[in-house]
Amino acid sequence: HQTDITTVTAILAQYNHSCSSGHIDSAIYAISYLIDSTGMGIKFSSKADHDLESFVKFPIDPSQLTPLTNANWGPQDQSVLNPNDPPILLDLFKSHSIAGYIIWLGGPLDWCSKRQIYTARSSAEAKIGAVDECTKTLGQIINVLKDLHLSDKFVDGPITIYNDNSACVQWSHNMSTKGLRYIQIRENAVREQVQAGTVEVEHIAGKNNPSDICTKEDKDAPHYIKIRDIL
Repeated sequence: HQTDITTVTAILAQYNHSCSSGHIDSAIYAISYLIDSTGMGIKFSSKADHDLESFVKFPIDPSQLTPLTNANWGPQDQSVLNPNDPPILLDLFKSHSIAGYIIWLGGPLDWCSKRQIYTARSSAEAKIGAVDECTKTLGQIINVLKDLHLSDKFVDGPITIYNDNSACVQWSHNMSTKGLRYIQIRENAVREQVQAGTVEVEHIAGKNNPSDICTKEDKDAPHYIKIRDIL
């Protein structure tokens, strides 16, 4: 599926076997959007993408892997509740964050929107999970490039993974705060890859992070359209 509908696809996929009329309406709305945007597509170019560089505020080499990661912490329901209504008890999975990433190589080479299987206790933990998912995919891509004898062409030193959470960036460099000491051991895989020189994690401003489109329902139409048109 396209990068611009990856989040709605991930959310609706949770209800394949127990969908309500609201889910059906949402799916129809998404299909209508696809029909109206048939002129949109994915483009790859060996030239620098100035629109993307202007958005993220730093240069991007189209010949090198550039991953961008993000996560939307907490419940994804953005509907406004009536204060007079009784409180709603969310299903456990609905409190799980949605993590996403985009791996750029002259165009969107790989992308993902995935609800995490655990409840993150902080936005940093949710975004560490997003970096972990991206790191696993990068490992697979690097292995394919090695098999094709192309790793030297597309990987020049550690691959910089961009994330908009400073605590997540510090964590990847073993500079944990007290609030991050409970992070699952399995996510130490990110640190291991940093120490091995395979990847490095750097900060990017949240409003300039294109992978935002893979993590949440974006009600800011101009912001959504800008990211969609870049990708």
